[in-house]
Amino acid sequence: MNEYTQNQIRTFKTFLIFIMITLIVALSAMITSSQKYRIDYIEYSIEDSIGYQSLEMLYGKSIWFVDENSFSTLYQDNPEVKNLSITKNLPNRLYVSVELYTKLTNIIDERSSKVNVKVLYENSYTVITEELEENLPKVQILNGPVGVGFNGEIISFFKTLEKYSFTRENLKLTYNGIDLIAYYNSGIYELGEAIDLGRKGSILGSYLSTDSCIGTVRFINSESTIEDCI
Repeated sequence: MNEYTQNQIRTFKTFLIFIMITLIVALSAMITSSQKYRIDYIEYSIEDSIGYQSLEMLYGKSIWFVDENSFSTLYQDNPEVKNLSITKNLPNRLYVSVELYTKLTNIIDERSSKVNVKVLYENSYTVITEELEENLPKVQILNGPVGVGFNGEIISFFKTLEKYSFTRENLKLTYNGIDLIAYYNSGIYELGEAIDLGRKGSILGSYLSTDSCIGTVRFINSESTIEDCI
């Protein structure tokens, strides 16, 4: 094969590659700009507490350009949203699945004439509510002051207790501004100051999972207790 023929072959291959790239680009442009691939239906997992208004902005957009980064406004509007995933049903349908942060406890603040009730999430987000969440434990604040790290300690406490088996709605804590006391069925657990609650939660979890103490358990520190159980 002479040099002239080789040059012809190389030129022909280059031409074919150019044609293929041109066709791919043209086809992609046609698909992404086509009205057929514009979003006109959005379905999402049902959560009454979530505001989905920001999803309205996605209608009419090309389905090819929508990804997880398209939902920054939804995250801003709903701090309780942990993450979301999307499924594209071509040509024009979008399904959004939402995962929320875990609700940990009801916080009942009785330090004023009007009782304030909030639900505390695992990411420190709180939302005011008119009624208690039935399946959650309760933290009752009877007196102050409440330190800036109080909610963080409570979160650490309940995240630790997630490892143990007990009836969450039967657990109640009271805080008088100094000490924290837990009540569970026939057991009273004097936890002391609201510090090291993650470690204290590990000890308390063992008591709650057996539910064998009828009486009082006093925490000397985050690692030892004195029992007065029947």
